[in-house]
Amino acid sequence: MNPAEVFNHLSATGSMVFFAVVAVFFVANLLYYRTLQRAMKTVSPELRPFPPALVWLALVPLIGLFWYMAYIVWLSVGLRRELRKRTLPGDGALFLSVITAALFLLCLVPYGNAAALAALPALGCWTLHWVRMATLARQLSEPDYLLVD
Repeated sequence: MNPAEVFNHLSATGSMVFFAVVAVFFVANLLYYRTLQRAMKTVSPELRPFPPALVWLALVPLIGLFWYMAYIVWLSVGLRRELRKRTLPGDGALFLSVITAALFLLCLVPYGNAAALAALPALGCWTLHWVRMATLARQLSEPDYLLVD
């Protein structure tokens, strides 16, 4: 095998790995947004800051990341109001939502290593936020906590 063939093989393998990683993150984001939508559906319509389906605007290029950051904070505010209305403990993961949004904003900073330093904590907070939203959605969906009209 000559060096050109080795280079072509490695670049093709690298491309496949890159696209596989992108696909995994895309599917994970779709599942995460579905969780956020379910969490927003557990909030009473009068306490919802946005309709649940608007979470999918986060998939729009360029503005999607900023919409996502606003959405998770407002979702937490809506969950907090719902928890208070039902006299349940909790803050709707507001602090975690703000920290997650702030870390994603830091990932956009082009200064020095700020983006690289914020990426791993942002991924960790994103994962914790996902788990917390799923937990809150499950808790508020349980028959014991459902409102009776």
